[in-house]
Amino acid sequence: MRTIKELQERLDIKNDFDDRYNLGQDDKLHLLYVSPKFNATGYYRMIAPAIEFNKTVSHKAIVTSIETNDFSKKLDGYVNQLDERLIIWADYIIFPSITSDVKYLIQAIRTLNPQVQLVMDLDRNYFAPVQNDSPREKMTGIKLQQLQNNLSFMDMVTAPNKSFVRFLQRMLDDRLEDANIIVHHIPSLVSRLAYEEMPPLLKNDTSKIRIGLIKPSEEELLSLKEVLVEITTSFKEVVQIVCFGIPHYSKEGDLLLKEIGVELHDTVGFSNYFQKLNELKLDFALLPAKEAVYNRHQNSQLFLELSVFGIPTITSIEHSAKPLLKEGETGFLASINPEWTEALELLIKDSSLKEQLGKNALKTVWRLHGYNANQLERMTDIFI
Repeated sequence: MRTIKELQERLDIKNDFDDRYNLGQDDKLHLLYVSPKFNATGYYRMIAPAIEFNKTVSHKAIVTSIETNDFSKKLDGYVNQLDERLIIWADYIIFPSITSDVKYLIQAIRTLNPQVQLVMDLDRNYFAPVQNDSPREKMTGIKLQQLQNNLSFMDMVTAPNKSFVRFLQRMLDDRLEDANIIVHHIPSLVSRLAYEEMPPLLKNDTSKIRIGLIKPSEEELLSLKEVLVEITTSFKEVVQIVCFGIPHYSKEGDLLLKEIGVELHDTVGFSNYFQKLNELKLDFALLPAKEAVYNRHQNSQLFLELSVFGIPTITSIEHSAKPLLKEGETGFLASINPEWTEALELLIKDSSLKEQLGKNALKTVWRLHGYNANQLERMTDIFI
């Protein structure tokens, strides 16, 4: 995190413009990332890509600021960050998902730089049907309509999930017939930036096998109720269920946590998140998901993060990470309860298999899902 924290300090509004941004003269394509938040979404979708783009010979990226508050802020906040010198400099301006009215801001940008290409990155499917405890519930109809209106001003939309890309392209073609918007897949990738100064991977040194559930929704937790009760009963002296980042649950969810004797860990700030994940010393983790469009279109970054720490997963076939997992090589897929139970028992009983799956996951994530030359080439081909 050192590089990111240093960048955040340099971009502080109290610093002079020239100290914050080195515009310079070059023949590169210029990408301007607007006000990402210092959280997982901001990091994976804007901050890390910007820094990694600057390692190429063809593209240069600037981040306007790294925000600690919500990036669905008022329009004035964007105007303050988007200095006209940055607008003129940019070939592409990349926005996060914005639910406030940016019509006049877009008009000002088009006046200053008629050739600029405008891009909005959607980190998740806000338009998917509502789930009981999904962030989609927090999006009012008015905000969703405004988000759609803002998409109509864009030349390009990017998304982290191929299935979501197809959904978006159909939706935009159907609802915004006069717009000519291209939707591109830009995956969330692992970068060394998040693991700077990280201690070596920590291994479980307790007498129990530690099974992780990371920020599970109540619906996800309860979907595995029978499985978790069965496993913790059958292997009472052998396993420890570890939950990290527990939201507020109803009485039924809280009772299940107590029944299976969960070790609870509160959520932490993003700057400490990766260190905390390492400190949990998980042997493997569970990634449950219910059948829903929203789940299939989610980001798969948790699967990638676990893989970086050599933690194999048992993953629901409805989870967005399904296409990334290699069955029997980096983890297991499961659907009905007997499949979850069988995979759990296998990993509990076979320590050598568990260790091999973890090693495979670690190697695969950096080879296929990191910022290597091939991935950067695919990304630079989008911004041409």
